[in-house]
Amino acid sequence: MFFPSKRDVWMTFIIWLFALLLMVPPVLFPEFGVWMTPDFFDQQWIKIVILWSIGLSLLWIWFKTGYTIEDNTLKIQYGPFKKRIKIEEITSTRRTRNPFTDPALSIDKIEINYERYKTIAISPNDHVEFVHQMLIQNPSVKFDSQFEDEITEQP
Repeated sequence: MFFPSKRDVWMTFIIWLFALLLMVPPVLFPEFGVWMTPDFFDQQWIKIVILWSIGLSLLWIWFKTGYTIEDNTLKIQYGPFKKRIKIEEITSTRRTRNPFTDPALSIDKIEINYERYKTIAISPNDHVEFVHQMLIQNPSVKFDSQFEDEITEQP
């Protein structure tokens, strides 16, 4: 089952702003970008290739961030980056609102502890359904008390 990432308004603004600022000026304003001073970077096509690569990577992250639970595996995709975690290795989860970099487009996250000392935070759009699907695969996963209340409230 696929769960798209929850998207915060501020993250939407930042990703789209930087993507557009990197992709539009080299095409519409060819003289813009005098910060690339070496002669090699003086070619317009090189500016476009470099800046468009970064801009398209940001949009790739925006459109392709999500989480899939299937075959006893949690598959995390964050644009071009992918990670697989065996659900049987997940020991505990808790809700968190940390602003640090994780494969998530929101600060409303689920922190997952797995293997021995590994941690990752993700932000599925529907936290409760995500946890239910994870419990189907691994009923021994522990949750913090606040999260358990939310899970037991839903039928």
